[in-house]
Amino acid sequence: MNKAAKRILITLIAIVAIVFIGNVYINNLLKNKFETFIRERLPENMVRTFDDIDVETFSGSLSITNASLIIKNKEDSVEHTFVNVEKLKISDISYWNYLFNDEIHVESILLENPTIAYYQDRRIATKDTVRKAIATIYKPIVIDHIKIKNTKLVIFEKGKDSTKIYTDGLSLEVNGITISNETVLRKIPFDYKAFNAKSDTVFVKVSPYENLTVEGFSVEKNNAIFKNLKLKTKYSKKELSKIITKERDYYNLSLQSLTIDDFDFGFNNNKFFTKTKLVSLDTPSIEIYRDKLVADDPKIKPLYSKMLRDLPFAITVDSLKIIDAKIKYEERQKVENMGGSINFENLNAAIANVSNTYKSPTRTSIKLKAKFMDDTPLTANWSFDVQNLHDQFLFKAELGSLQANKLNSFTEPNLMVSLNGRTNKTFFTIDGNSDTSKTDMKISYTDFTVMVLREDGKRKNRFLSTIANIFIPKNSTKKGDNYRDGSAEATRDKTKSIFNFFWVSIKASLIKILI
Repeated sequence: MNKAAKRILITLIAIVAIVFIGNVYINNLLKNKFETFIRERLPENMVRTFDDIDVETFSGSLSITNASLIIKNKEDSVEHTFVNVEKLKISDISYWNYLFNDEIHVESILLENPTIAYYQDRRIATKDTVRKAIATIYKPIVIDHIKIKNTKLVIFEKGKDSTKIYTDGLSLEVNGITISNETVLRKIPFDYKAFNAKSDTVFVKVSPYENLTVEGFSVEKNNAIFKNLKLKTKYSKKELSKIITKERDYYNLSLQSLTIDDFDFGFNNNKFFTKTKLVSLDTPSIEIYRDKLVADDPKIKPLYSKMLRDLPFAITVDSLKIIDAKIKYEERQKVENMGGSINFENLNAAIANVSNTYKSPTRTSIKLKAKFMDDTPLTANWSFDVQNLHDQFLFKAELGSLQANKLNSFTEPNLMVSLNGRTNKTFFTIDGNSDTSKTDMKISYTDFTVMVLREDGKRKNRFLSTIANIFIPKNSTKKGDNYRDGSAEATRDKTKSIFNFFWVSIKASLIKILI
């Protein structure tokens, strides 16, 4: 080998050695800086540990294994949040942007198998009225992609039944993230362009009485689907009646799927908003039971228009669909029995403008079709203006042929009345507000008789039955018309629900027509 070749070879070896040594030196230098940053730059109330940090200068990547973070109250040092991550990998850190564009630009961040536990009752809420930044940002941070894989999240509250939220197998991807000193002052402390999420199991304690479970969900491109939702009272009907001091409904709701299309959410001037083009409820089945032997709840029950109007956030749902629903309502009014029931099947509904952001005169409208008491067709149109402070509404319905004795499963145990005969057609319109209603009704019926029962709910009270049938015409035929019609006014009991108001309004017009 000639001298020139030797010099070239030696020079190359020297360059490689310098690069190698320089790379090792820079890696160690950056590793020490990151360790120093983790130890000194994070707030004092955050306890952090990790097994190892690995830095690759050429590829611009950083890996931390078995990292943990414990967050404590500043006031009393009580630990309330625990985070563990098997692996945290930051890839493709741009040194060019750091040196010349005065920003930290990262292509991707990956968190594998994190577990998060948050004890809500241990946290001391800050009393500051001015929102403070969660951290000081020395340079703007731009992250192209964050991926969190297979997360287990648990939120606890005080008490024996302490699990408030639980999810397993939660994965999340967020793209186009920007963090700055401006964004960290917001409730969502960063900007982002898009996100996807999915999870296997979700549990939410909705209240001390009801739990919600979801078999799984996925969110992609601003569309979400939740599968096999169940909202159920965790006590039996009898147990619930024993432990409550005021009446409360027992619920058993199942839903094959809930889909939300083209949604968005966030904060506008620190006020939360949510909006979507369409929400669909597929094959819901709900059983509701109310024990009227429990003391009444004297709280005012607002109508739906007021409930929407008074929400502490802005909601806009352009359309809501209910597909093939089943509803069973049971009510107990007598000690001697467990009450009676009415039901709706094959219920399909189209609801428009479920919102508190539309201006008058835009109305929320509900159009539904169903089978009442197994086979009686029912159609209804219900509308109201959320912005109307008097909560005015209009409810129109048409009921097909109904064998009166099908109502006996409800009227006999609760009203001590047995019905016979048939209604051929019923039309009614309820024009109401938050205080009163006027109901116009038109009904055709045949061979209608009433049997009043004794207190045991089994034997006939002959005297009262005879009196009732004297005043109630057997058939609706009147002056050549097959219908009887009438109007009546009703006053709302504001401690009762809107459906009680519907019933009171219908009952008033029925009495006016029949007697």
